[in-house]
Amino acid sequence: MLTTEPTEPAAVRRIIVLRPNHRIGNTLLLTPLMQELEARFPEAEVALVTAGGAARPVFSGYPRVATLYSFPGKSYRHPYRVLCRLVELRRASYDIAIDPTTRSRAGRFLLQYVRARRRIGFAWGVPGQDRVVTDAVDPACAPAHHAEIPVFLVRTALRPRGAPAVDTGAANLPLDIRLSAAERQTGVRELAVALDHAEPRSQPVVGLYAHATGDKCFPPEWWHGLVDALRARAPSLQLIEFLPEDGHSRLGDQVRGTYTPDLRMLAAKIAATSLFVIADGGILHLADAAGAKVLALFRTTAPSQYAPRGPGCQALSAADQVPEAVAARICEQLAHTQLPA
Repeated sequence: MLTTEPTEPAAVRRIIVLRPNHRIGNTLLLTPLMQELEARFPEAEVALVTAGGAARPVFSGYPRVATLYSFPGKSYRHPYRVLCRLVELRRASYDIAIDPTTRSRAGRFLLQYVRARRRIGFAWGVPGQDRVVTDAVDPACAPAHHAEIPVFLVRTALRPRGAPAVDTGAANLPLDIRLSAAERQTGVRELAVALDHAEPRSQPVVGLYAHATGDKCFPPEWWHGLVDALRARAPSLQLIEFLPEDGHSRLGDQVRGTYTPDLRMLAAKIAATSLFVIADGGILHLADAAGAKVLALFRTTAPSQYAPRGPGCQALSAADQVPEAVAARICEQLAHTQLPA
């Protein structure tokens, strides 16, 4: 049940967000929530429970995110490390604990496990699971986009007594990795080096990321066709492939490639492109959080849930789109895109 007791900002000093997931995209989709908590409780410290190593670079620009509890990416292989994290979590106490997704078994377990005065989460309709939640929100009212869901949850759970229901379309804070000006400048220089230029040039640069997981991935021959169509349509375009984590090109010698293992520098280099073309996945959200102009290609997942939300970004349901049609869309989007300075 949703409680109606007010939460004064000065009374909230310690918050914990429970998202034990190792995927970079899911970590980046929490950045709007962190902005919301920062604005609502400017004096509070936020602890984040995550998995893997993506959270540290993602939130290094968020001074209120004071503590990171990172579970191993594959926890079942590291029982001792999992136990150590659970002991650490149990020692602390919090004013507010947040399970930010509509249905996560790990998040709900930790919501019950941590010591907190208030526990915020979505109702599951399961008495044993909902009993641990002091401030439950109906998931049927939540917005579709996964970046907006946690913000809607907090705004609804903490709205003052008698206040109207939260507008599901108002939770529109951007994804933001908070790159510094120095990082952005370095990204521009590094991209120029990757293109074998002594300095940045005025021609538009289209970044391609030809990798995605599972059915979200377009086959290599589709990407080869896209490159051919772009070169036929706009010969002056500079094309560069951003290589995935494994460092292996999906386009071979057809396009110059660049490999950047550092997450923040990868974000800065993507932001230096004129347009970044990518299928749905974690690097899509990194590009969005870096402020890049993105054309996101969706095969199996829903743009309403995962589309980039920054200015100048577009989403395309491209499961049946031939490369020539996508090339036309890229050229059209470039025509309306201001090139990076």
